[in-house]
Amino acid sequence: MSDTILVTGATGKTGRRLAAALKEKNVDVRAASRRPSADHLVFDWQDPSTHAAAVEGVDAIYLVPPAMVEDPAPLVAPFLAAARRAGVRGVVLVSSMGAGFPSEPPGSGRRKLEALVADSGLGWTILRPSSFMQNFSEGFLLPAVRGGAIPNPAGDGKAAMVDAIDIAAVAAAVLTDGARHAGQVHDVTGPSPISFAEIAGVITEEAGRPVAVRPTTSPQFLAMLEGAGVPSDYAAMLLRDQEAIRDGAAAAVADTVQRLAGRPARPFADYAAEAAGAWR
Repeated sequence: MSDTILVTGATGKTGRRLAAALKEKNVDVRAASRRPSADHLVFDWQDPSTHAAAVEGVDAIYLVPPAMVEDPAPLVAPFLAAARRAGVRGVVLVSSMGAGFPSEPPGSGRRKLEALVADSGLGWTILRPSSFMQNFSEGFLLPAVRGGAIPNPAGDGKAAMVDAIDIAAVAAAVLTDGARHAGQVHDVTGPSPISFAEIAGVITEEAGRPVAVRPTTSPQFLAMLEGAGVPSDYAAMLLRDQEAIRDGAAAAVADTVQRLAGRPARPFADYAAEAAGAWR
């Protein structure tokens, strides 16, 4: 069996950072994304004809689910079947801490996807990261930050937000020592919980201009997401996570980054100092 690792979502927040981290470890990386390039294999969840070439000769897979799909299991199932036929050893799924929140419906898309991976016949590990810090600089909250007001349906609730760099570091550790982590679910968080008001304060300092928090009702938050083109069922999932933050479910801190990556998780201030160019 080769030591090649397939990184899906290789142009995304965690995928591109993971590919770089693995290459630093001299691991053979097969980067895959929908956009063809000299460095990326063409891979499309919606096109099963791209799956066989992606998994051929691969030892392990970093699985980033299809973007903005609330129930990705029907798209992922044929891919996992192709991986099993190709003799792939293991898979590391990037799920979400929200899959474990008390408010998460038993039949949610995230829980169905986790069950699918666990029943895939492959050695599996599930990562459940908290909210990404990069959502403020690379994700759906960037326009709001640039506009000077971050929508906040979570009130005074706090979340132990995590830097995508740390998710990639944890994933690299798991993928290069898969047997030790087989059958495990790891929450991946930042070092401390932080509120949206505190986030706005840090961004204000780094951006050099005022960024405030705008109290937002649940219907307003849904309308904002749907107006930006987010499918309604996926928008409802994002709102559910914000309401979980409001209710205190996202404040727990895990020591996963320290245990697996061998260093402390990065605080929001460190992330913001590096991301400030996106806000200026």
